Amino acid sequence: MEKFTELFSEFLMKAIVMTEEAVQKDNNSNYNYELFAENRERLIGVLDQVGSHIDWNAISDDTKADFSKRIDYLKSLDEKLVVRLQEYKVEVQKEIENTHRNHNAVKGYNLNDVK
Repeated sequence: MEKFTELFSEFLMKAIVMTEEAVQKDNNSNYNYELFAENRERLIGVLDQVGSHIDWNAISDDTKADFSKRIDYLKSLDEKLVVRLQEYKVEVQKEIENTHRNHNAVKGYNLNDVK
């Protein structure tokens, strides 16, 4: 039983570290958010499986409180990450609009007549 509790704690910390790294990344960096999301989804699935093997009634209240604090912290990181990704989405949409607008502006020029 204690083995599953230790595994749960370890995987929960890994999820927190991964999410902290993603939150701290600059939107201009080449950070692969898709790969992050896939790995994190697998990690949360493992947490769910390990958590299902734990007898939560046999766990001390201090340990439960610690897990609860970590999970709440992970939720707050998730909220920050969603805000950052929404901001990044808006930036990318603006870049796409500008590129499309510039493409349409240049499209009318006939550069074959230039001598």
